[in-house]
Amino acid sequence: MTERDSRLILVIDDEASVLMALGLLLETWGFRVVTAEAEDEAVDRLNALGEPPTAILADYRLREGRTGLQAIDRIRRLCAADVPGLVITGDTSSDALRDARANGMTVLQKPVPPPHLHTVLMQMLPQPGR
Repeated sequence: MTERDSRLILVIDDEASVLMALGLLLETWGFRVVTAEAEDEAVDRLNALGEPPTAILADYRLREGRTGLQAIDRIRRLCAADVPGLVITGDTSSDALRDARANGMTVLQKPVPPPHLHTVLMQMLPQPGR
């Protein structure tokens, strides 16, 4: 178990088992975690918390034809900050990947090995206390 980290990670994935697994993994790395199965739920949880996330991890394809890119963009606007975004996807279409990267998102293909996810997260996150 890692020492508690003050950074808050928002995870959005419409598949409950993936959401739970990612949330638990991030918690074992010491992060504070907020999880949501949809964009609106994520916004509600952040509003209730009253604190912006340090980073957002989102599945590319969400419910109701929404994408993780749209969710990240909405949360960035809500927080009035360029919160680092990481899109995790099983979608291999070049349009989806190009879209994500054009919007300043890091993109990882499923399945993502935990050590690789940890490395990418640590590279994109601001250091605690900054």
